[in-house]
Amino acid sequence: MQRFVLGLLVSCSIVISLVSCGGGGGGGSAPPPMPAVTAINGGLAGSGTAGSLFVLDGTGFGTIIAATAGYTVDFKDAVSGAVVASATINYAAGDWNDAFIKGTVPNGLTTSTTYKVSVTTAGGTSNAVDFMVVASVAFSPSTITWSAATSTLPVSMQGFPSIVSTIVSTVTTTSYLYTAGGNTASAATTANGKALNTDAVYMNRLDNTTGGLADAWAATTALPAKRGFSAAVYANKFNSFASGNGHIYVLGGLDDQGNAAATVYHAPVQDNGALGAWAETTAIPQALFAHGAVIVRGRIYVAGGNDSTGNPVKTVYSAQVKSDGTLGAWAALPDLPEARAYHQFVTVAGYLYIIGWDNTAVAPLANAQSASSQGSIYYAQISLSDGSLVNNIWTTNSGEMGKNREKFTATVAGSYVLVSGGLYNGLPGSSEQSYATINSDGSIGSFGGATGSGTIGDSLGGYDFYNHANAYFVDASGKPHVIILGGGDAVTGAPHNGVWICSQQ
Repeated sequence: MQRFVLGLLVSCSIVISLVSCGGGGGGGSAPPPMPAVTAINGGLAGSGTAGSLFVLDGTGFGTIIAATAGYTVDFKDAVSGAVVASATINYAAGDWNDAFIKGTVPNGLTTSTTYKVSVTTAGGTSNAVDFMVVASVAFSPSTITWSAATSTLPVSMQGFPSIVSTIVSTVTTTSYLYTAGGNTASAATTANGKALNTDAVYMNRLDNTTGGLADAWAATTALPAKRGFSAAVYANKFNSFASGNGHIYVLGGLDDQGNAAATVYHAPVQDNGALGAWAETTAIPQALFAHGAVIVRGRIYVAGGNDSTGNPVKTVYSAQVKSDGTLGAWAALPDLPEARAYHQFVTVAGYLYIIGWDNTAVAPLANAQSASSQGSIYYAQISLSDGSLVNNIWTTNSGEMGKNREKFTATVAGSYVLVSGGLYNGLPGSSEQSYATINSDGSIGSFGGATGSGTIGDSLGGYDFYNHANAYFVDASGKPHVIILGGGDAVTGAPHNGVWICSQQ
């Protein structure tokens, strides 16, 4: 999901007394400062495919409007320090300035390899930051195949988030899948069902060869309090300043009384994938459940959800992740055009997306589609400079999902967004899996069926799933996998413990 900005290069020789092409001083002025890199893609380290966009934040880069001798962003061999390739920069678009540089990862680099990236200017060469080149992901949602995992969840539940962590060492890369809390009510009509939440956290290792689950599920450190219908994100050195193996965050949700909470808990990921002790950090400005959360360039964004009265809200907040895993103060961003809950909140290439929703109060366990469910989509571009929304607006996508949908999941894979399950008209059928292309301008195209050779609800002995969780994992060969976990049965309202994994045919 890349974007390209075209512009005319301007020769330094025709710019008179207005812009210093080298960013340093002229005759008699102080020498240019030494450049310093403080972040890459908003984190301590970066990752991406050849040809993908990256952003360096720092100081002392200078401002140049055309290719200038002695000014480069270099990808170096991690052992020898030799320059392997230099990044392409669109100078005329303002992509090299004193505070940040936007560039394109060079072609010809070796996948699954970590390079050292540094900036050289007239002031010298900066410190180097790590950048891991990953394989390009080829994903065609119209040809996916689903299969049931033999390692099912330890308990049947719905209304929980799932999170994937990645631990990178000099020898290997290992990924783990987690579930955090959840609701265990036996049916949609269970008395006080929305209070039957758990504090249990389960984990499993992901198989780097097959993309499936490598082990049996195991319990790891439980949450400090019971939570259902919460949101969760994972912050590590590739998307934030979080140290070590990163931290998992669980935000808001329903407590053991069925009341909405504003608490935010975080726990560090240990070397074996288990979680350390949970700690409480800066609470969301309001209690929420059935909301969405994502992390982009070191900031956690929270959008929509139901408040303490059970009514949807239109609020959007962001907070920065600190190196110790705590969060800074939450800032209010422009509201969504309309209140919504039971939606999906995803991000890719510097854009935020809100997909599907309910705009009136709906019981969390209800297994019938609400008359208030919608299929519209909003998106907004994130400012690289401060994490705000560009022009302070949300844009309404010209196309919708095709069907109104609630309590589903959405996964960004390759250049597509894949939506799975949920409550919608005519479920399950050909709409169980639907997908659309994400366009270069940030908009989303028309949705089509993505059933492949089997559907979870119809042909694989599964169920018409809603209130489930989803995860996305790319194996060592660059092959993507979408994982569906648990959820309620839209026919009976009962929760399940099934786990389903898709791969390309």
